[in-house]
Amino acid sequence: MMESLLTFIALLLALGLAGISFVAYRKSHLRATLYLLIAFLLMAIKKTVEAMHLAAWIERDVSLIVGALEVFVLLLFVLALWRR
Repeated sequence: MMESLLTFIALLLALGLAGISFVAYRKSHLRATLYLLIAFLLMAIKKTVEAMHLAAWIERDVSLIVGALEVFVLLLFVLALWRR
């Protein structure tokens, strides 16, 4: 129960930060904010996949997908910071 609650809170936080990044991108058109927007959206997708795996809605192991999404998110964060 607690894991599902924490996953849901992380999902809402990722979506909120994606929304803030979207507003920042529309105002500034900086590539770094676009990278952050994509990273937060990927984080939200990752949390959704994890939540579905925790609830046993997916019968297959999704750890490979979750790991790949995590690597993409980290790479986008590095690009957003490096380009500044």
